[in-house]
Amino acid sequence: MAIGMVEVEGVAGIIAAADAACKSAQVELLGWDSIGGFTTVFFSGSVSDVGAALRSGEEAARQVAKKVVGAALNQPEPAIRQYVTLPVNKDAPIIPGALGLLETQGYGLQLLADDRMVKAAQVEVASVLTVHNRVVCSLIVGEVGAVKEALNVGRELASGSAKFLTSAFIPRPVPQLFQAFGRR
Repeated sequence: MAIGMVEVEGVAGIIAAADAACKSAQVELLGWDSIGGFTTVFFSGSVSDVGAALRSGEEAARQVAKKVVGAALNQPEPAIRQYVTLPVNKDAPIIPGALGLLETQGYGLQLLADDRMVKAAQVEVASVLTVHNRVVCSLIVGEVGAVKEALNVGRELASGSAKFLTSAFIPRPVPQLFQAFGRR
């Protein structure tokens, strides 16, 4: 048994990491935590599966975030699980469709972008996550084309501002993403 962790500044990077990790190996998404503007996603499985998932997760996170740190704990002490303060909610609904992520610093630009995205295409804001350092990440869902269109509108609006952090598109997210990062 092993636990893998990917840590980034912001939130979008760990969502991309979690999706890639779960797609690349037989791992269980445990949840995530945030402290001081950095977030960490946790997953568990065999040593070899966690190693493969960690490599994929780090690579995916680097597409979205600048600062990425990954680590594996082989035969971790049970107390390590206390760091997963936002565990996967297995009772949460799983939302079908593509997933778009738009991340900014502060609510002002984020709310304007969310409003424009839902007006531009047939998408829904499935969740808005906030973490330390005023990082705000919206998760939008819908059909692939609609999410791409909405994300382009949001990115176009936000990218001219110093408050824009990043965006990402996941055409077929693993269902556990919504259980981990959905509405709380």
